[in-house]
Amino acid sequence: MKTIRIFIASSSELKEDRDKFRIFISKENDRLIKHKKNIYLELVQWEYFLDAISDTRLQSEYNNAIRNCDIVLCLFFTKVGKYTAEEFDTAYETFKDQGKPRIWTYFKNANITTGAITDEINTLLEFKKKIDGLGHFLTEYSNSDNLINLYRSQMDEIMPVFEAEAASGSSGVADIERKGDAQIPVKNTFNDLLTTRTLLAISAHNRKAGDFLASNPDWAEKVELVRTAKQIIINGYVGVIGGHIRKLMSIGEQDYSESKMKRYLQNCHLTAKRGLQLICFSLISTLWDHQLSKKVKFSSAQSEALVKFFRDASEEDLLGFAVLLKNLLEIFAANNLDFLISEAQGLLPKLAPESDFFEACEKLNEIPQLMKGSGFQLEDCLIAETNLTIVLENLAFLAEYRMISINEIDYNQQRYDNEGLYLHNYTLLVGESQANSNSQSKVRRESSPVISHAVILFKDNYRQNINLDPFIIDFNGLALSGGSKICFYSYCNTFGNLDLNFSFIEDNSPEIVRKSDNPKPDASNLNSLNGWLSKKENRRDMNFDKVYSLFFQAKKTLTGIEEEATEDTF
Repeated sequence: MKTIRIFIASSSELKEDRDKFRIFISKENDRLIKHKKNIYLELVQWEYFLDAISDTRLQSEYNNAIRNCDIVLCLFFTKVGKYTAEEFDTAYETFKDQGKPRIWTYFKNANITTGAITDEINTLLEFKKKIDGLGHFLTEYSNSDNLINLYRSQMDEIMPVFEAEAASGSSGVADIERKGDAQIPVKNTFNDLLTTRTLLAISAHNRKAGDFLASNPDWAEKVELVRTAKQIIINGYVGVIGGHIRKLMSIGEQDYSESKMKRYLQNCHLTAKRGLQLICFSLISTLWDHQLSKKVKFSSAQSEALVKFFRDASEEDLLGFAVLLKNLLEIFAANNLDFLISEAQGLLPKLAPESDFFEACEKLNEIPQLMKGSGFQLEDCLIAETNLTIVLENLAFLAEYRMISINEIDYNQQRYDNEGLYLHNYTLLVGESQANSNSQSKVRRESSPVISHAVILFKDNYRQNINLDPFIIDFNGLALSGGSKICFYSYCNTFGNLDLNFSFIEDNSPEIVRKSDNPKPDASNLNSLNGWLSKKENRRDMNFDKVYSLFFQAKKTLTGIEEEATEDTF
Protein backbone atom coordinates (compact mmCIF):
# COMPACT_ATOMS: atom_id res chain seq x y z
CA MET A 1 0.00 0.00 0.00
CA LYS A 2 1.46 3.38 -1.04
CA THR A 3 0.71 6.22 1.39
CA ILE A 4 0.34 9.73 -0.04
CA ARG A 5 0.77 12.27 2.76
CA ILE A 6 -1.12 15.55 2.31
CA PHE A 7 -0.33 18.53 4.57
CA ILE A 8 -2.86 21.37 4.86
CA ALA A 9 -1.45 24.74 5.88
CA SER A 10 -3.88 27.53 6.76
CA SER A 11 -4.95 29.89 9.52
CA SER A 12 -7.71 29.14 12.01
CA GLU A 13 -10.23 31.27 10.10
CA LEU A 14 -10.53 28.48 7.48
CA LYS A 15 -11.29 25.63 9.89
CA GLU A 16 -14.64 24.88 8.20
CA ASP A 17 -12.97 24.55 4.79
CA ARG A 18 -10.33 22.23 6.25
CA ASP A 19 -12.97 20.07 7.90
CA LYS A 20 -14.90 19.64 4.65
CA PHE A 21 -11.69 18.88 2.81
CA ARG A 22 -10.96 16.16 5.37
CA ILE A 23 -14.36 14.59 4.59
CA PHE A 24 -13.49 14.74 0.86
CA ILE A 25 -10.21 12.92 1.45
CA SER A 26 -12.02 10.26 3.49
CA LYS A 27 -14.42 9.65 0.58
CA GLU A 28 -11.49 9.49 -1.83
CA ASN A 29 -9.90 6.78 0.31
CA ASP A 30 -13.14 4.80 0.19
CA ARG A 31 -13.12 5.07 -3.60
CA LEU A 32 -9.46 4.02 -3.85
CA ILE A 33 -10.10 0.98 -1.68
CA LYS A 34 -13.17 0.05 -3.70
CA HIS A 35 -11.20 0.16 -6.96
CA LYS A 36 -8.18 -1.59 -5.41
CA LYS A 37 -5.76 1.20 -6.29
CA ASN A 38 -3.33 0.23 -3.51
CA ILE A 39 -3.12 3.88 -2.37
CA TYR A 40 -4.01 5.54 0.93
CA LEU A 41 -4.31 9.32 1.35
CA GLU A 42 -3.07 10.40 4.79
CA LEU A 43 -4.17 13.88 5.80
CA VAL A 44 -1.82 15.90 8.01
CA GLN A 45 -3.37 18.96 9.73
CA TRP A 46 -2.08 21.14 12.52
CA GLU A 47 -5.10 20.17 14.63
CA TYR A 48 -3.58 16.67 14.83
CA PHE A 49 -0.46 17.93 16.63
CA LEU A 50 -0.30 18.37 20.42
CA ASP A 51 2.05 20.67 22.27
CA ALA A 52 3.11 17.70 24.38
CA ILE A 53 4.49 15.63 21.53
CA SER A 54 7.89 17.29 21.53
CA ASP A 55 10.23 19.30 23.67
CA THR A 56 11.10 21.31 20.59
CA ARG A 57 9.12 24.19 19.13
CA LEU A 58 5.76 22.87 17.86
CA GLN A 59 6.25 24.63 14.52
CA SER A 60 9.38 22.54 13.99
CA GLU A 61 7.17 19.46 14.15
CA TYR A 62 4.94 20.93 11.48
CA ASN A 63 7.95 21.68 9.29
CA ASN A 64 9.34 18.17 9.68
CA ALA A 65 5.95 16.76 8.70
CA ILE A 66 5.94 18.93 5.59
CA ARG A 67 9.34 17.62 4.53
CA ASN A 68 7.96 14.08 4.58
CA CYS A 69 4.76 14.89 2.67
CA ASP A 70 3.96 14.31 -0.98
CA ILE A 71 1.46 17.16 -1.28
CA VAL A 72 1.15 20.49 0.52
CA LEU A 73 -2.09 22.42 0.25
CA CYS A 74 -1.97 26.07 1.39
CA LEU A 75 -5.26 27.89 2.04
CA PHE A 76 -5.51 31.65 2.55
CA PHE A 77 -8.29 34.15 3.14
CA THR A 78 -7.75 37.55 4.81
CA LYS A 79 -4.23 37.06 6.12
CA VAL A 80 -1.07 34.98 5.93
CA GLY A 81 0.10 34.06 9.39
CA LYS A 82 3.77 33.87 10.28
CA TYR A 83 3.68 30.10 10.69
CA THR A 84 1.64 29.47 7.55
CA ALA A 85 4.18 31.47 5.55
CA GLU A 86 6.95 29.44 7.17
CA GLU A 87 5.17 26.21 6.21
CA PHE A 88 4.99 27.36 2.58
CA ASP A 89 8.69 28.30 2.62
CA THR A 90 9.56 24.90 4.09
CA ALA A 91 7.55 23.11 1.39
CA TYR A 92 9.08 25.26 -1.34
CA GLU A 93 12.68 24.75 -0.19
CA THR A 94 12.06 21.00 0.16
CA PHE A 95 10.62 20.93 -3.34
CA LYS A 96 13.73 22.63 -4.72
CA ASP A 97 15.94 20.08 -2.98
CA GLN A 98 13.93 16.90 -3.55
CA GLY A 99 11.42 17.58 -6.32
CA LYS A 100 8.55 17.16 -3.87
CA PRO A 101 6.14 17.90 -2.24
CA ARG A 102 3.80 19.17 -4.91
CA ILE A 103 2.46 22.53 -3.74
CA TRP A 104 -0.97 24.07 -4.35
CA THR A 105 -2.03 27.49 -3.09
CA TYR A 106 -5.71 28.41 -2.89
CA PHE A 107 -6.96 31.88 -1.99
CA LYS A 108 -10.53 32.24 -0.82
CA ASN A 109 -12.45 34.95 -2.68
CA ALA A 110 -15.57 35.55 -0.58
CA ASN A 111 -17.46 38.44 0.97
CA ILE A 112 -16.16 39.88 4.22
CA THR A 113 -17.38 42.75 6.38
CA THR A 114 -15.27 45.89 6.43
CA GLY A 115 -14.95 45.52 10.19
CA ALA A 116 -13.11 42.26 9.68
CA ILE A 117 -10.35 43.95 7.66
CA THR A 118 -7.21 44.63 9.66
CA ASP A 119 -3.60 45.48 8.94
CA GLU A 120 -3.03 41.73 8.46
CA ILE A 121 -4.52 42.06 4.95
CA ASN A 122 -1.10 43.43 3.97
CA THR A 123 0.47 40.06 4.75
CA LEU A 124 -1.87 38.52 2.15
CA LEU A 125 -0.97 41.08 -0.51
CA GLU A 126 2.76 40.69 0.12
CA PHE A 127 2.52 36.92 0.02
CA LYS A 128 0.72 37.00 -3.35
CA LYS A 129 3.52 39.14 -4.76
CA LYS A 130 6.07 36.75 -3.35
CA ILE A 131 4.67 33.58 -4.92
CA ASP A 132 4.06 35.39 -8.21
CA GLY A 133 7.76 36.21 -8.24
CA LEU A 134 8.52 32.53 -7.69
CA GLY A 135 6.49 31.60 -10.76
CA HIS A 136 4.04 29.68 -8.59
CA PHE A 137 0.40 29.68 -9.71
CA LEU A 138 -2.32 30.62 -7.28
CA THR A 139 -5.98 29.65 -7.60
CA GLU A 140 -9.05 31.33 -6.17
CA TYR A 141 -12.03 29.51 -4.68
CA SER A 142 -15.37 30.82 -3.48
CA ASN A 143 -16.40 28.26 -0.85
CA SER A 144 -15.48 24.80 0.45
CA ASP A 145 -17.47 23.00 -2.24
CA ASN A 146 -15.70 25.00 -4.95
CA LEU A 147 -12.35 24.21 -3.33
CA ILE A 148 -13.11 20.49 -3.36
CA ASN A 149 -14.24 20.55 -7.00
CA LEU A 150 -11.09 22.41 -8.01
CA TYR A 151 -8.82 20.02 -6.19
CA ARG A 152 -10.71 16.95 -7.36
CA SER A 153 -9.75 17.87 -10.93
CA GLN A 154 -6.12 18.16 -9.83
CA MET A 155 -6.30 14.77 -8.11
CA ASP A 156 -7.66 13.26 -11.30
CA GLU A 157 -4.54 14.50 -13.08
CA ILE A 158 -1.91 13.31 -10.61
CA MET A 159 -3.48 10.05 -9.42
CA PRO A 160 -2.34 8.06 -12.49
CA VAL A 161 1.25 8.99 -11.57
CA PHE A 162 0.82 7.85 -7.95
CA GLU A 163 -0.93 4.67 -9.10
CA ALA A 164 1.98 3.89 -11.44
CA GLU A 165 4.39 4.35 -8.55
CA ALA A 166 2.28 2.12 -6.31
CA ALA A 167 2.45 -0.60 -8.95
CA SER A 168 6.21 -0.20 -9.46
CA GLY A 169 7.14 0.27 -5.81
CA SER A 170 8.66 3.71 -6.42
CA SER A 171 9.18 5.83 -3.31
CA GLY A 172 8.34 9.24 -4.78
CA VAL A 173 7.26 11.17 -7.83
CA ALA A 174 10.48 13.10 -8.24
CA ASP A 175 13.24 11.41 -6.29
CA ILE A 176 16.40 13.50 -6.53
CA GLU A 177 19.99 12.83 -5.57
CA ARG A 178 22.03 15.91 -4.68
CA LYS A 179 25.69 16.08 -5.71
CA GLY A 180 27.12 19.41 -4.67
CA ASP A 181 24.76 22.04 -6.07
CA ALA A 182 23.43 19.71 -8.79
CA GLN A 183 20.00 18.11 -8.59
CA ILE A 184 20.08 14.65 -10.15
CA PRO A 185 16.67 13.00 -10.61
CA VAL A 186 16.77 9.32 -9.72
CA LYS A 187 13.39 8.85 -11.41
CA ASN A 188 12.84 10.71 -14.65
CA THR A 189 9.58 12.65 -14.27
CA PHE A 190 9.94 14.93 -17.31
CA ASN A 191 6.73 14.94 -19.41
CA ASP A 192 4.64 13.05 -16.80
CA LEU A 193 2.29 15.98 -16.25
CA LEU A 194 2.38 16.98 -19.91
CA THR A 195 1.46 13.47 -21.05
CA THR A 196 -1.33 12.88 -18.55
CA ARG A 197 -3.14 16.18 -19.03
CA THR A 198 -2.71 16.72 -22.77
CA LEU A 199 -3.86 13.18 -23.55
CA LEU A 200 -7.04 13.85 -21.60
CA ALA A 201 -7.42 17.28 -23.23
CA ILE A 202 -7.25 16.03 -26.82
CA SER A 203 -9.45 12.98 -26.14
CA ALA A 204 -12.52 15.13 -26.83
CA HIS A 205 -11.10 16.12 -30.22
CA ASN A 206 -9.17 13.05 -31.32
CA ARG A 207 -10.90 9.69 -31.69
CA LYS A 208 -7.74 7.65 -31.20
CA ALA A 209 -6.99 9.41 -27.91
CA GLY A 210 -10.57 8.91 -26.71
CA ASP A 211 -10.61 5.24 -27.64
CA PHE A 212 -7.22 4.69 -26.00
CA LEU A 213 -8.34 6.17 -22.69
CA ALA A 214 -11.61 4.25 -22.75
CA SER A 215 -9.82 0.95 -23.42
CA ASN A 216 -6.85 1.53 -21.10
CA PRO A 217 -7.89 3.31 -17.88
CA ASP A 218 -4.68 2.03 -16.27
CA TRP A 219 -2.36 3.11 -19.10
CA ALA A 220 -0.10 5.15 -16.79
CA GLU A 221 0.86 1.95 -14.95
CA LYS A 222 2.35 0.24 -18.02
CA VAL A 223 5.53 1.45 -19.67
CA GLU A 224 4.52 0.32 -23.17
CA LEU A 225 1.16 2.08 -22.90
CA VAL A 226 2.83 5.29 -21.70
CA ARG A 227 4.90 5.21 -24.90
CA THR A 228 1.72 4.70 -26.92
CA ALA A 229 0.05 7.60 -25.11
CA LYS A 230 2.95 9.89 -25.98
CA GLN A 231 2.81 8.85 -29.63
CA ILE A 232 -0.92 9.57 -29.75
CA ILE A 233 -0.28 13.05 -28.39
CA ILE A 234 2.57 13.70 -30.83
CA ASN A 235 0.46 12.73 -33.84
CA GLY A 236 -2.72 14.17 -32.35
CA TYR A 237 -1.72 17.82 -32.24
CA VAL A 238 -1.77 19.37 -35.67
CA GLY A 239 1.39 19.22 -37.77
CA VAL A 240 4.18 21.40 -36.47
CA ILE A 241 2.87 21.49 -32.89
CA GLY A 242 3.10 17.71 -32.69
CA GLY A 243 6.65 17.96 -34.01
CA HIS A 244 7.65 20.23 -31.15
CA ILE A 245 5.99 17.92 -28.62
CA ARG A 246 7.98 15.03 -30.15
CA LYS A 247 11.19 16.90 -29.36
CA LEU A 248 10.07 17.57 -25.80
CA MET A 249 9.26 13.91 -25.28
CA SER A 250 12.66 12.94 -26.68
CA ILE A 251 14.53 15.41 -24.48
CA GLY A 252 12.60 14.22 -21.43
CA GLU A 253 13.79 10.65 -21.95
CA GLN A 254 17.46 11.63 -21.91
CA ASP A 255 19.77 11.35 -18.90
CA TYR A 256 19.82 14.27 -16.52
CA SER A 257 22.22 17.10 -17.43
CA GLU A 258 22.32 20.88 -17.50
CA SER A 259 22.10 20.67 -21.29
CA LYS A 260 18.90 18.63 -20.99
CA MET A 261 17.31 21.21 -18.71
CA LYS A 262 18.32 24.03 -21.03
CA ARG A 263 16.91 22.35 -24.13
CA TYR A 264 13.75 21.35 -22.31
CA LEU A 265 13.12 24.94 -21.20
CA GLN A 266 13.82 26.30 -24.68
CA ASN A 267 11.44 23.84 -26.30
CA CYS A 268 8.66 24.45 -23.76
CA HIS A 269 8.82 28.12 -24.71
CA LEU A 270 9.03 27.46 -28.43
CA THR A 271 6.19 24.91 -28.47
CA ALA A 272 3.81 27.40 -26.87
CA LYS A 273 4.96 30.17 -29.19
CA ARG A 274 4.45 28.04 -32.31
CA GLY A 275 0.91 27.23 -31.17
CA LEU A 276 0.01 30.91 -30.88
CA GLN A 277 1.78 31.72 -34.14
CA LEU A 278 -0.13 29.03 -36.02
CA ILE A 279 -3.49 30.43 -34.96
CA CYS A 280 -2.39 34.04 -35.57
CA PHE A 281 -1.10 33.20 -39.06
CA SER A 282 -4.34 31.34 -39.82
CA LEU A 283 -6.41 34.33 -38.69
CA ILE A 284 -4.30 36.84 -40.65
CA SER A 285 -4.49 34.73 -43.82
CA THR A 286 -8.27 34.39 -43.48
CA LEU A 287 -8.70 38.09 -42.66
CA TRP A 288 -6.74 38.92 -45.81
CA ASP A 289 -9.27 36.91 -47.84
CA HIS A 290 -12.19 38.67 -46.11
CA GLN A 291 -10.72 42.13 -46.75
CA LEU A 292 -10.46 41.44 -50.47
CA SER A 293 -14.16 40.57 -50.69
CA LYS A 294 -15.80 42.53 -47.87
CA LYS A 295 -13.70 45.20 -46.27
CA VAL A 296 -14.18 45.69 -42.53
CA LYS A 297 -12.95 48.54 -40.34
CA PHE A 298 -10.47 48.01 -37.52
CA SER A 299 -10.23 49.85 -34.22
CA SER A 300 -7.07 51.85 -33.61
CA ALA A 301 -5.71 49.11 -31.32
CA GLN A 302 -6.43 46.44 -33.91
CA SER A 303 -4.79 48.48 -36.68
CA GLU A 304 -1.74 49.07 -34.49
CA ALA A 305 -1.44 45.34 -33.81
CA LEU A 306 -1.53 44.51 -37.53
CA VAL A 307 0.92 47.27 -38.45
CA LYS A 308 3.27 46.10 -35.69
CA PHE A 309 3.15 42.53 -37.03
CA PHE A 310 4.00 43.53 -40.60
CA ARG A 311 6.56 46.22 -39.76
CA ASP A 312 8.42 44.66 -36.82
CA ALA A 313 12.13 44.43 -37.63
CA SER A 314 12.59 41.59 -35.13
CA GLU A 315 10.49 38.58 -34.26
CA GLU A 316 7.62 39.16 -31.85
CA ASP A 317 7.88 37.37 -28.53
CA LEU A 318 5.38 34.86 -27.17
CA LEU A 319 3.44 37.43 -25.19
CA GLY A 320 3.32 39.68 -28.24
CA PHE A 321 1.61 36.91 -30.18
CA ALA A 322 -0.89 36.50 -27.33
CA VAL A 323 -1.78 40.19 -27.66
CA LEU A 324 -1.96 39.91 -31.47
CA LEU A 325 -4.20 36.86 -31.14
CA LYS A 326 -6.57 38.77 -28.85
CA ASN A 327 -6.88 41.63 -31.37
CA LEU A 328 -7.45 39.28 -34.29
CA LEU A 329 -10.13 37.29 -32.46
CA GLU A 330 -11.87 40.56 -31.52
CA ILE A 331 -11.88 41.59 -35.21
CA PHE A 332 -13.54 38.31 -36.22
CA ALA A 333 -16.04 38.44 -33.35
CA ALA A 334 -17.02 42.09 -33.87
CA ASN A 335 -17.55 41.64 -37.62
CA ASN A 336 -19.03 38.12 -37.48
CA LEU A 337 -16.39 36.81 -39.88
CA ASP A 338 -16.18 33.13 -40.73
CA PHE A 339 -13.07 31.29 -39.59
CA LEU A 340 -12.32 27.63 -40.24
CA ILE A 341 -10.86 27.10 -36.76
CA SER A 342 -14.08 28.28 -35.10
CA GLU A 343 -13.03 26.80 -31.75
CA ALA A 344 -10.34 29.49 -31.49
CA GLN A 345 -12.99 32.04 -30.50
CA GLY A 346 -13.15 30.25 -27.16
CA LEU A 347 -9.65 31.61 -26.47
CA LEU A 348 -10.82 35.23 -26.39
CA PRO A 349 -11.92 35.32 -22.72
CA LYS A 350 -8.84 33.29 -21.79
CA LEU A 351 -6.59 36.05 -23.12
CA ALA A 352 -7.62 38.35 -20.26
CA PRO A 353 -4.56 39.23 -18.13
CA GLU A 354 -5.87 37.45 -15.01
CA SER A 355 -6.59 34.13 -16.73
CA ASP A 356 -4.53 30.97 -16.20
CA PHE A 357 -3.88 30.78 -19.96
CA PHE A 358 -2.50 34.32 -20.22
CA GLU A 359 -0.46 33.95 -17.03
CA ALA A 360 1.02 30.72 -18.40
CA CYS A 361 2.02 32.61 -21.55
CA GLU A 362 3.61 35.32 -19.40
CA LYS A 363 5.68 32.81 -17.47
CA LEU A 364 6.79 30.96 -20.60
CA ASN A 365 7.71 34.30 -22.14
CA GLU A 366 10.26 34.79 -19.34
CA ILE A 367 12.24 31.68 -20.32
CA PRO A 368 14.53 33.36 -22.93
CA GLN A 369 15.62 35.85 -20.27
CA LEU A 370 16.17 33.00 -17.80
CA MET A 371 18.34 31.23 -20.38
CA LYS A 372 20.71 34.20 -20.57
CA GLY A 373 22.00 33.27 -17.14
CA SER A 374 23.02 29.96 -15.65
CA GLY A 375 20.69 29.99 -12.66
CA PHE A 376 17.96 27.74 -14.03
CA GLN A 377 17.20 24.59 -12.05
CA LEU A 378 15.13 21.44 -12.24
CA GLU A 379 12.28 23.35 -10.63
CA ASP A 380 12.23 25.75 -13.60
CA CYS A 381 11.70 22.79 -15.94
CA LEU A 382 8.76 21.59 -13.87
CA ILE A 383 7.24 25.07 -13.86
CA ALA A 384 7.76 25.42 -17.62
CA GLU A 385 6.15 22.01 -18.23
CA THR A 386 3.15 23.01 -16.11
CA ASN A 387 2.72 26.30 -18.00
CA LEU A 388 3.11 24.62 -21.38
CA THR A 389 0.54 22.02 -20.35
CA ILE A 390 -1.94 24.81 -19.57
CA VAL A 391 -1.34 26.33 -23.02
CA LEU A 392 -1.67 23.01 -24.85
CA GLU A 393 -4.83 22.11 -22.92
CA ASN A 394 -6.40 25.31 -24.21
CA LEU A 395 -5.22 24.54 -27.76
CA ALA A 396 -6.50 20.95 -27.66
CA PHE A 397 -9.01 21.74 -30.44
CA LEU A 398 -6.08 21.75 -32.87
CA ALA A 399 -6.18 17.95 -32.62
CA GLU A 400 -9.15 18.10 -35.03
CA TYR A 401 -7.04 19.67 -37.79
CA ARG A 402 -4.34 18.53 -40.18
CA MET A 403 -1.62 20.24 -42.20
CA ILE A 404 -0.14 19.33 -45.55
CA SER A 405 2.47 20.87 -47.77
CA ILE A 406 1.48 20.70 -51.43
CA ASN A 407 4.45 20.80 -53.75
CA GLU A 408 4.25 20.12 -57.51
CA ILE A 409 0.92 19.31 -59.18
CA ASP A 410 1.23 17.14 -62.29
CA TYR A 411 -1.43 16.53 -64.94
CA ASN A 412 -1.69 12.98 -66.18
CA GLN A 413 -3.84 12.04 -69.18
CA GLN A 414 -3.47 8.76 -71.01
CA ARG A 415 -4.61 7.84 -74.51
CA TYR A 416 -8.41 7.54 -74.77
CA ASP A 417 -8.72 9.24 -71.41
CA ASN A 418 -11.13 12.15 -71.92
CA GLU A 419 -10.66 13.85 -68.57
CA GLY A 420 -7.23 13.08 -67.12
CA LEU A 421 -6.20 13.47 -63.51
CA TYR A 422 -4.21 15.95 -61.45
CA LEU A 423 -1.52 14.34 -59.30
CA HIS A 424 -0.94 16.31 -56.12
CA ASN A 425 2.50 15.66 -54.66
CA TYR A 426 2.23 16.55 -50.99
CA THR A 427 3.67 15.93 -47.55
CA LEU A 428 1.37 15.19 -44.61
CA LEU A 429 2.79 17.14 -41.69
CA VAL A 430 2.49 15.07 -38.53
CA GLY A 431 4.40 15.11 -35.28
CA GLU A 432 6.43 12.00 -35.98
CA SER A 433 7.66 13.18 -39.41
CA GLN A 434 11.30 14.17 -39.65
CA ALA A 435 12.55 17.23 -41.46
CA ASN A 436 14.04 16.88 -44.93
CA SER A 437 12.64 13.34 -45.27
CA ASN A 438 11.40 12.24 -48.67
CA SER A 439 9.72 9.23 -47.06
CA GLN A 440 6.77 11.39 -46.00
CA SER A 441 5.88 12.38 -49.58
CA LYS A 442 2.54 11.21 -50.93
CA VAL A 443 0.54 11.52 -54.14
CA ARG A 444 -3.20 12.14 -54.40
CA ARG A 445 -5.21 11.87 -57.63
CA GLU A 446 -7.89 14.51 -58.16
CA SER A 447 -10.07 15.64 -61.06
CA SER A 448 -9.21 19.30 -60.45
CA PRO A 449 -6.19 21.05 -58.95
CA VAL A 450 -5.68 23.02 -55.73
CA ILE A 451 -3.04 25.65 -55.24
CA SER A 452 0.55 24.40 -55.43
CA HIS A 453 3.62 25.20 -53.32
CA ALA A 454 1.58 26.02 -50.23
CA VAL A 455 1.17 24.81 -46.67
CA ILE A 456 -2.53 24.42 -45.93
CA LEU A 457 -4.50 23.64 -42.81
CA PHE A 458 -7.87 21.88 -42.94
CA LYS A 459 -10.33 19.91 -40.85
CA ASP A 460 -12.36 17.37 -42.84
CA ASN A 461 -12.10 18.33 -46.51
CA TYR A 462 -8.71 19.56 -47.64
CA ARG A 463 -10.37 21.71 -50.32
CA GLN A 464 -11.91 23.75 -47.51
CA ASN A 465 -8.66 25.03 -46.08
CA ILE A 466 -6.59 27.92 -44.83
CA ASN A 467 -3.69 28.70 -47.14
CA LEU A 468 -0.86 29.72 -44.81
CA ASP A 469 1.39 31.09 -47.56
CA PRO A 470 3.40 33.36 -47.12
CA PHE A 471 3.49 33.08 -43.30
CA ILE A 472 4.30 29.37 -43.15
CA ILE A 473 6.28 27.98 -46.06
CA ASP A 474 7.90 24.73 -47.13
CA PHE A 475 11.35 26.05 -48.01
CA ASN A 476 12.50 22.83 -49.68
CA GLY A 477 9.28 22.56 -51.65
CA LEU A 478 9.75 26.07 -53.00
CA ALA A 479 13.41 25.33 -53.73
CA LEU A 480 12.44 22.14 -55.62
CA SER A 481 15.07 20.30 -53.58
CA GLY A 482 13.00 17.41 -52.21
CA GLY A 483 11.88 16.67 -48.69
CA SER A 484 10.00 19.11 -46.47
CA LYS A 485 11.41 22.05 -44.53
CA ILE A 486 8.61 23.95 -42.81
CA CYS A 487 9.51 27.50 -41.81
CA PHE A 488 7.56 30.12 -39.82
CA TYR A 489 7.68 33.81 -40.70
CA SER A 490 9.80 35.77 -38.19
CA TYR A 491 10.16 39.36 -39.34
CA CYS A 492 10.86 41.67 -42.26
CA ASN A 493 13.91 43.90 -42.53
CA THR A 494 11.50 46.84 -42.78
CA PHE A 495 14.18 49.48 -42.24
CA GLY A 496 16.79 47.75 -44.38
CA ASN A 497 16.71 45.59 -47.50
CA LEU A 498 13.13 44.28 -46.94
CA ASP A 499 14.28 40.65 -46.79
CA LEU A 500 11.77 38.26 -45.23
CA ASN A 501 13.18 36.21 -42.37
CA PHE A 502 11.85 32.75 -41.50
CA SER A 503 12.69 30.16 -38.81
CA PHE A 504 13.02 26.45 -39.51
CA ILE A 505 10.77 24.66 -37.01
CA GLU A 506 13.21 21.83 -36.24
CA ASP A 507 16.14 23.85 -34.92
CA ASN A 508 14.95 27.48 -35.21
CA SER A 509 17.71 28.18 -37.74
CA PRO A 510 17.07 31.17 -40.05
CA GLU A 511 16.09 31.12 -43.71
CA ILE A 512 15.83 34.26 -45.81
CA VAL A 513 13.52 35.01 -48.72
CA ARG A 514 14.54 38.01 -50.78
CA LYS A 515 13.33 39.40 -54.08
CA SER A 516 15.42 38.02 -56.92
CA ASP A 517 16.81 40.07 -59.78
CA ASN A 518 15.73 37.38 -62.23
CA PRO A 519 12.93 38.87 -64.38
CA LYS A 520 10.29 36.50 -65.71
CA PRO A 521 9.54 36.91 -69.48
CA ASP A 522 6.23 38.41 -70.56
CA ALA A 523 3.50 35.76 -70.46
CA SER A 524 2.39 36.78 -73.95
CA ASN A 525 5.64 35.44 -75.39
CA LEU A 526 5.06 31.74 -74.85
CA ASN A 527 8.32 30.59 -76.42
CA SER A 528 10.41 32.80 -74.15
CA LEU A 529 8.33 31.91 -71.12
CA ASN A 530 8.55 28.17 -71.80
CA GLY A 531 12.29 28.36 -72.29
CA TRP A 532 12.67 30.30 -69.07
CA LEU A 533 10.50 27.83 -67.09
CA SER A 534 12.48 24.87 -68.42
CA LYS A 535 15.35 25.84 -66.12
CA LYS A 536 14.95 24.69 -62.54
CA GLU A 537 16.72 27.70 -61.07
CA ASN A 538 14.21 30.00 -62.78
CA ARG A 539 11.25 28.08 -61.37
CA ARG A 540 12.87 28.24 -57.95
CA ASP A 541 13.27 32.04 -58.20
CA MET A 542 9.65 32.31 -59.36
CA ASN A 543 8.45 30.38 -56.30
CA PHE A 544 10.33 32.52 -53.81
CA ASP A 545 9.42 35.76 -55.61
CA LYS A 546 5.78 34.75 -55.24
CA VAL A 547 6.20 34.33 -51.47
CA TYR A 548 7.85 37.74 -51.34
CA SER A 549 5.14 39.50 -53.34
CA LEU A 550 2.32 37.79 -51.41
CA PHE A 551 3.69 39.09 -48.11
CA PHE A 552 3.62 42.69 -49.32
CA GLN A 553 0.19 42.21 -50.90
CA ALA A 554 -1.12 41.01 -47.53
CA LYS A 555 0.61 43.92 -45.81
CA LYS A 556 -1.00 46.46 -48.13
CA THR A 557 -4.45 44.88 -47.87
CA LEU A 558 -4.47 44.70 -44.06
CA THR A 559 -2.53 47.86 -43.16
CA GLY A 560 -2.71 50.09 -46.24
CA ILE A 561 1.10 50.36 -46.22
CA GLU A 562 2.82 50.08 -49.57
CA GLU A 563 6.18 48.33 -50.04
CA GLU A 564 8.64 50.49 -48.13
CA ALA A 565 11.68 50.25 -50.39
CA THR A 566 14.19 53.06 -50.01
CA GLU A 567 15.02 54.76 -53.30
CA ASP A 568 18.48 56.01 -54.21
CA THR A 569 17.98 59.79 -54.41
CA PHE A 570 21.60 60.67 -55.13
